[in-house]
Amino acid sequence: MAPTKSVRKTQLERSLETREKIIQAAIQMMWLHGYAGFRVADVAESAGVSRGAQTHHFPSKAALTIAVVDTLFDVAAESSRKRIANIKPEDDVIQGMIEDASEFFLGKDFSMGLDLLASAERDPELRDGVRTAAKRTRFLVEDMWIGLLLSRGLPRDDAEDVLWLTFSAIRGLAVRMLWQFDQDRFDRLKKTTYRAARDLYEEKRRIPTLKKSRNSGEEN
Repeated sequence: MAPTKSVRKTQLERSLETREKIIQAAIQMMWLHGYAGFRVADVAESAGVSRGAQTHHFPSKAALTIAVVDTLFDVAAESSRKRIANIKPEDDVIQGMIEDASEFFLGKDFSMGLDLLASAERDPELRDGVRTAAKRTRFLVEDMWIGLLLSRGLPRDDAEDVLWLTFSAIRGLAVRMLWQFDQDRFDRLKKTTYRAARDLYEEKRRIPTLKKSRNSGEEN
């Protein structure tokens, strides 16, 4: 039996693999040390690549940091996409939104994003890159949830109101938890947010039906 020949990777494949190693090493270091303690000089060693290779892919600290943010937010957006795709017609869409918002805004990736945004004010390249990544991915997630609400019978303006209420409340609670950790209060207010969003959702779903009934009555 002839020995199996190993498949030689193309230059593009090797380049993409190197890039991914650098990004993953940078993510681990940023989780450990935050942006203030993040040193690009340590990333190449951690990734097992040369400094030249790292500089080729990411010529500056800002470029590498933006790639980290893009990667983390893309992963979070994909997680939201999968969650939405698995929601059945009989499932509670508001509960799904609460869970999705909690997973993202209470996660360490969001905390890192806040840290980067604070640091980015002193670096225009980093500031613009982080904001662009955040807008691109978070608007995508919001559009997916709005699409699901539209499919449940809400008009667009009302669907956006439900989303704004839900995500803004959870985001605000998550930010508060950064300096005042109170899990019981958070859980209590999360339930309050659910009830408020659920009430708004049910109210707006009924309005078109009521209008239709009234119009039918006028015609008769």
